[in-house]
Amino acid sequence: MVLTAEQKAINIERRRQEKYNKTHQIIDGIDHKFCNNHYKYFPEENPWFPATLEYFYQNKTSKVDGLNPYCKRCGSQRALEQWKDDPIKHREAHKKYEKTSKFKQWTKKNREDQKEYLIQYRKDNKEKLNTYCKERRMHKTHNINKTEWQKCKEYFNNACAYCGLPVEDHYNIYKGELRKEDLQKEHVIHDGINDLSNCIPACKSCNSSKHESTLDEWYNENNPNFTEEKYNKIIEWITEDHKQYIMPPRPKQKYVRKESKKEVS
Repeated sequence: MVLTAEQKAINIERRRQEKYNKTHQIIDGIDHKFCNNHYKYFPEENPWFPATLEYFYQNKTSKVDGLNPYCKRCGSQRALEQWKDDPIKHREAHKKYEKTSKFKQWTKKNREDQKEYLIQYRKDNKEKLNTYCKERRMHKTHNINKTEWQKCKEYFNNACAYCGLPVEDHYNIYKGELRKEDLQKEHVIHDGINDLSNCIPACKSCNSSKHESTLDEWYNENNPNFTEEKYNKIIEWITEDHKQYIMPPRPKQKYVRKESKKEVS
């Protein structure tokens, strides 16, 4: 039996309504939607929430109600699990998203909200931030001069030592827009010393992804950017080759205060 276009449309609408009735119900006169992940992440809580964008993200592919089947809180938990399972894949996907116009629009739209939140957070956590910033500055600051840093970049062909991204292709997001910036000084050993022996050039993505991991934990065959050649070059740099580029410290010049000559009358 061949169905007419009208009969097909009626069947589609009937199936859509059946799915809608399974996940929606009226509570206190308000349409509520069932979160299908809430029992997994928050089993002690009620899984029914108002079917609005305040509680659910929009899903344009959903023909039932245009919303995700799980609430925003469960969506955050799902994303966290995915990041823990495969942080490199998660970061690569986010890098692609950062280059889209949608991300730029979101950044611009939420800039004011982020400013207000950060201002309030700094007021409420002054001591915590002061301690963190002091420790972070001590760790992040490399005791190398401009010449040493330039030689370090040249040794790695002016590219990220991990993924090979050239310095001219290195961008960062500033005020919602992409801008070129220099490669970052990366600590090969996270809590190691701050001289040239522990410094290599890295793009922001690799530097952030490695974070506190050791070299072997993060840069191995499971890393899509890993090559034996790059790994060996990093080892050669931190063990031996950096020594030929260390500049001798400049002698400190003693400051002699000149006494003013007074005319004798």
